[in-house]
Amino acid sequence: MTNFETMRYKHIISIVLWSMFLVACGPDRRVALAEKLMAEKETDSAIAVMQEIKEPQNNLTDRDYALYALLLSEAMHRKQQLNAETDTLLLPAIKYFSESGDSLYAERALYCKAHLDRRLYRMKDAMQSFLKALLFLQGSGNDEQLYRVNTWLGVVCLNQEEYEGKMRYSKEALKAALRMDNLFYKNLALCDIATGYYFLNRLDSALYYAQAAYDAAIADSLPSQLPHVYTDLGSIYAKMGENGKALEYIDKAIGLRSRKDTLAILGLYADKVDLFGKLGQYDSAYHYFRKAVASPNLATQADAYNHMSGAYYKMGRCNEAYSLLLRFTELADSVRKQRHTAEVIALQELYKHEQLSVENLYWRTQAAERQSNVYLMATLSLLSLWIASTIYFFYWRNRRRLVEQQHQLASQQEELHHQRQVTTENLQRMAEMEQKEARLKETFFRRLNQRIVQEIEKGSNILLSDDDWEDIVQNADIIFDNFTRRLQQHYPALNKEDLRYCCMVKMQLSQLEMSQIMHLEKDSVKKRLKRIRMEKMKADSGVTLEELLRRF
Repeated sequence: MTNFETMRYKHIISIVLWSMFLVACGPDRRVALAEKLMAEKETDSAIAVMQEIKEPQNNLTDRDYALYALLLSEAMHRKQQLNAETDTLLLPAIKYFSESGDSLYAERALYCKAHLDRRLYRMKDAMQSFLKALLFLQGSGNDEQLYRVNTWLGVVCLNQEEYEGKMRYSKEALKAALRMDNLFYKNLALCDIATGYYFLNRLDSALYYAQAAYDAAIADSLPSQLPHVYTDLGSIYAKMGENGKALEYIDKAIGLRSRKDTLAILGLYADKVDLFGKLGQYDSAYHYFRKAVASPNLATQADAYNHMSGAYYKMGRCNEAYSLLLRFTELADSVRKQRHTAEVIALQELYKHEQLSVENLYWRTQAAERQSNVYLMATLSLLSLWIASTIYFFYWRNRRRLVEQQHQLASQQEELHHQRQVTTENLQRMAEMEQKEARLKETFFRRLNQRIVQEIEKGSNILLSDDDWEDIVQNADIIFDNFTRRLQQHYPALNKEDLRYCCMVKMQLSQLEMSQIMHLEKDSVKKRLKRIRMEKMKADSGVTLEELLRRF
């Protein structure tokens, strides 16, 4: 074969291969149509068009498949159907558009991913996705999306108790709303900023922005925002101790709420229980307490029981106050369990999807290999000229696919490891809540013995009778489930006076305050407490008496 014939042969092969490539990988008009329908808010029609595309990962170009994955994920987000499967779908869209430098599509993919992370309770991942989306938005002039991303960043920060972040991102959202001259967005951002300052306990600033939101709602004719603004003002004034003003704004918020908005109204009734209790109007507090506990929302019920417990305590009805406080604790546990259950279900959904993905990956690999063999045999029977080129082409494509699948499996294993870490963090959080509950009981015990605490603070000469000590011991046994009896059963060496010291520790009294009550030097009290801990309770040197008694 001459050099000319060899060159001509190579040229023919090149033309054939390029033709095959263009036919297999050309742009798909259905993806463009789906994008147009999504822009026109025709979500169901867009989904129907995309469902017509068979094996999109194999039959679309890289860009079309990335766009297909993005559009389908956005459609699921609009229909509030984001799930673990969407997580896998979004990965190629984020990867392709981030690497291609197409900031508009990259931001949209990350924004959708952030909402999916929220749906799966992966708040740290949601924060990272929103922040990456924000980077792609810089300098874009897209104030609509800048407002949305900053607003949702504020929501995630509030969920994570990062109140400085909540305030900072809400202010950025306000700037975007002002540039758009969007009055509704402006009002929402003002309320969000007020919320950030409220949780930072900077109440003057919170009041300033809440009042600004009120003025804007009146000036901009936004009556639908007034119930939210009045609720914010009521919460702020309540925290400032101006209960009369707080009650006035809560009533205004209730008055403007639709009668159908039952859950929100019952939640405001729970706030009124607290306010009437602080104002000493106990009949009114009880009236709204009966209404609030009828709410199907467990959090509203818990607030109502907690607030009414405080009212009963102020009335001197300690047994009833404690009974309501116990019910509050049960409801608070139920709320935590509900949230934990939802998180576990989301984790199980993600784990199940990862298992199915691994299985499907295997079968897709087998199917692809069978299809490749059939295609190879057909090619060999028709065109012997293409033998070498066809073998190489399919080998190279399968090799790349297997490498990608290995990377995907490694990524899924890493994600499963991350989810296990999240589960561990949730268990730690539950343990922290149990500790908070124990501290709540100790605080309530101290409140029951408030007379003694007040005498100490006055610097009075305190003389406790046996009856006084009997009341203190009885209160400790009621609140902490027979505290002194269980303590003496566990540590028989403890005498009556030792138990009194243990009750004072449980009351959170300092050693100086104990010395005032027992009429001893502070060093003597310190030695007595050490002797109780080391000699009679046989505790390790690294454990304090407070930690030891907290178990009882």
